[in-house]
Order: sequence, then C-alpha cells, then structure tokens
Amino acid sequence: MNKISIKNMDGTMEEVDLVNAFKISELDKNFVILSKGETAGEGMSKIYISEFVENEPGVYSLVGIKDDQVWASVKQAMKQIVEG
Repeated sequence: MNKISIKNMDGTMEEVDLVNAFKISELDKNFVILSKGETAGEGMSKIYISEFVENEPGVYSLVGIKDDQVWASVKQAMKQIVEG
C-alpha cells in the first residue's frame, strides 16, 4: 500500500495508507480511501473517505463529504470496487 502525508487541521503532518483513489465521472469528483491502521472491531479496519481537489500542481486538499446524494454515489462506487 502506498503511503501519503497529510496535513491535519491543527497543522501537524501524518503519514497514512492510501487504500484506493477513484473518480465518479457523473459528479466530476475524485475521492480517496485512507487508513491510519486503526481497527474498528471484529477484525475490521477503520477507513476514511474524502473528496480530493488539486489546489495547485501536486498539492491537494481533502474535502469532507457532506451531501447525502454524493455520499450515496461514493458508497455505490466503493461497492463496485469491492465486488471487482
């Protein structure tokens, strides 16, 4: 798994695992699935999903998903990724 560095809201840097990145063409948006190696109980791993936008070449921001319709599209895309 690839590692990427993210800057937290408090300005600290953190290295996380890039699990997957994908685009939803209908929304014209890009998303990432990240892991910090945390467990979510019963053998499950906690993951983080965010939209990412390029601010300038090579510099990206993670944006929380707040819209229910966007979140439904992201869940559907993740299901397709898992099912292959």
